[in-house]
Amino acid sequence: MNSDLIRRINAFEQWCYRRILKIKWTDRIPNEEVMQRMKVSEMCLYKSIQKQKMAFAGHVLRGSSGENALLLLEGKMDAHVAQGRSRCIWIDDIKNWTKWRPVGTWPNPWRLKQK
Repeated sequence: MNSDLIRRINAFEQWCYRRILKIKWTDRIPNEEVMQRMKVSEMCLYKSIQKQKMAFAGHVLRGSSGENALLLLEGKMDAHVAQGRSRCIWIDDIKNWTKWRPVGTWPNPWRLKQK
């Protein structure tokens, strides 16, 4: 998920709060006041999407969905090579959120002690 999509999700959440509170678009009420009226301290829609995406990724990566779902999630399906910028695959979000690194890039504690 890029920053533009996150911004749109947060804007949609604010729009929903304003609809619930029956605030017209011509009323000049800041977002902070809308949050206070709703009695919420921070935006939660993006975090819930992130939580659901992480839970589904754990389900698929465990292999309980089958081999095809795992290949699809990892972006390893056989297809022709598309032109242009490479697409952001689903697993990239999971890697960014968990600060995941490949095994070969982890610091080796045994080599650190030998020096």
